[in-house]
Amino acid sequence: MSRRVGFEQAAADHRAAIEEVARVVEGQDPSAWTRAPQPGKWSPSEIAQHLILSYAPPLAELSGGAGFAIRVPWWKRAVLRWKVLPTLLGGEFPRGAPAPREIRPKTGAADPAGAARELRESAERFARRLAEAERASRVRLTHPYFGKLTAPQLLKLLAVHAGHHRAQFPPGSCAP
Repeated sequence: MSRRVGFEQAAADHRAAIEEVARVVEGQDPSAWTRAPQPGKWSPSEIAQHLILSYAPPLAELSGGAGFAIRVPWWKRAVLRWKVLPTLLGGEFPRGAPAPREIRPKTGAADPAGAARELRESAERFARRLAEAERASRVRLTHPYFGKLTAPQLLKLLAVHAGHHRAQFPPGSCAP
């Protein structure tokens, strides 16, 4: 598979995952929007905000700024890339994986419709900038636990991440 085809497939998968999550977010019950399912868990508004925030560090890095900070030593990154990354890129996100500091929500998104709109906009802005950069040269962006990832790897990881959190929204409160 050519580099361009791999990127286009990853971009399409990412777009579909974000659209699915955005529809779920739009269908959330506004009266339960800020209610955490249990102590220590994020509310639907915090989950949505976390997904929106997940685009800020890679967007900043694409623009020449600071992206994610590396959280683990090189040898641990190597092990994680070998043992965990293939599972993630295969579509399975581990339960209880810690969110990097940069994308932990301090507040929740204001309302379901606004959160869905902002998620779509953030994801699209990132995908557009990434495609522009990838056309110019091969892109590698920093992930806090895996180190540098290729553009298709990062798009796939963000798609799997969105799917992981999609399952955390309250069932039965979603629009069909």
